[in-house]
Amino acid sequence: MPESRTAKSLKNAKVSFFYYFIFLILSFWSRKVFFDYLGAEITGLESTASNLFGVLNLAELGVGMSVTYFLYKPLFNKDIATINKIVALQGWLYRRVAAIIIVASCILMAFFPLIFKDIKVPLWNAYVVFSVLLLNSLIGYFINYRQIVLNTDQKGYKVARVTQATGVVVRLCCIFLFPIVPNPFLFYIALNVFSTLFSCWWLNHTIDSEYPWLSTKGINGKKVLKEYPDVIKKTKQVFIHRITSVILFNVTPLLMYAYSSLTIVAYYANYLLIVSKFRDVIGMAYNSMGAGIGNLIASGDEKKIRRVFWELYDSRFCIAFIVLLSIYFLSHQFIALWLGEEYVLGQVILLLLIINQSIFITRLTVDHYINGYGLFKDVWAPMVEGCINIVAALSFGALMGYAGVILGNITSQLLIICIWKPIFLFRDGFRDSVWSYFRPVIFRYSVITADIIAFTLIFDLFLPSRMNSYIEFAFYSAIVFLIISIVIVAEFCTFSQGMRDFILRLKGILQHKFV
Repeated sequence: MPESRTAKSLKNAKVSFFYYFIFLILSFWSRKVFFDYLGAEITGLESTASNLFGVLNLAELGVGMSVTYFLYKPLFNKDIATINKIVALQGWLYRRVAAIIIVASCILMAFFPLIFKDIKVPLWNAYVVFSVLLLNSLIGYFINYRQIVLNTDQKGYKVARVTQATGVVVRLCCIFLFPIVPNPFLFYIALNVFSTLFSCWWLNHTIDSEYPWLSTKGINGKKVLKEYPDVIKKTKQVFIHRITSVILFNVTPLLMYAYSSLTIVAYYANYLLIVSKFRDVIGMAYNSMGAGIGNLIASGDEKKIRRVFWELYDSRFCIAFIVLLSIYFLSHQFIALWLGEEYVLGQVILLLLIINQSIFITRLTVDHYINGYGLFKDVWAPMVEGCINIVAALSFGALMGYAGVILGNITSQLLIICIWKPIFLFRDGFRDSVWSYFRPVIFRYSVITADIIAFTLIFDLFLPSRMNSYIEFAFYSAIVFLIISIVIVAEFCTFSQGMRDFILRLKGILQHKFV
């Protein structure tokens, strides 16, 4: 019997949570080792180089997202010939994207002496770090692109097993071998190259085992393009949307560097690491549902489409704010205990980070439905968002420093992501009144705002500003997390039908599994 969308999503969630807890421990442990043996400059350099390379990945043009949309139906119908054609088309397009990235990388590296003129480490370090990122990207474009079938078929957990397991081994090697190798930086570079090549082999072996019929040999991608001209049309629309992603998640850290230093960027990355680990796991757990949503929309069951939307939205909203509020009240104490008092940033930075990440996490349900409906035609929206982001980031940055850059990012997202995107989905996708979205969402945010005020008053009474051991931190963390969880879950189960549906779904899954 074919697996249901829920069963496949559950498998993705299991793998995600398993590796999440491993990476949660290893990332913080290895971060401390990185600072001790590589230094804040190298750590900040890696973050900056990653963001520079993220700008170059704009050349991908949104091919992957566009191709995913065209794979939904043939995968549902098990049309092997069509699947092979579309994947061959993707490979043909990706080879041209890779050529653009190679040329752009060479041009960008020519400006490294100017970009990194103030760094306190040799300039060749920047070239080496960037070259490793380039290698990893090119392997994805030339070889690993077939993994799109696994992701679209809601089997992203198989990809996660490869990439996450390799990442775990790399972290362990860094933790235990950095203290004994003569040159930790060169060892780290060599380790990354080896892990990239090994994971490439492992991933393609997994793809061949899962889809032995998946082959692009003998298929001319250029000719296939004539059969699917809408791929280019959708790609052009997605490309405009990707510009915003590049600005928000790559240019923003670069602007922060312009208003501070690599050291401050590295300090900020410590806080971002705490949030991103949770963001990644909830992304992996829910992103697998993107393919399921596309399948559900194709079924045409409008009542179920709408009910599942609120179930996904409310469950993600509830889980997100439980964790984000716990991070907000505990991260300063953890950073001081983990790295030292000198690594603690201001409360304003932390609040802005939490607001920024809450928008990113809660927006994904709307994004999945927009992608499922193939609604990419609002190409003006990302351009406006990008302009607002740059202008606001530069303006607030001049007044507030690097905190202002984050505030500029938030401003652009509030206007486009939080207001326009839901209007677009409900108007052109659901074909319903936009107030059927905004009324319940405004109420939810009002409840969360009241909760923050109440929690602040409560935790100020007993939560110490500094903790002397991890045992003490674990004790207070458990209390904070428990209080926040009980209050928010009780509230959502009281007023949210979507959350009640989610609880009933979990109950049904557990009954089926154990009874």
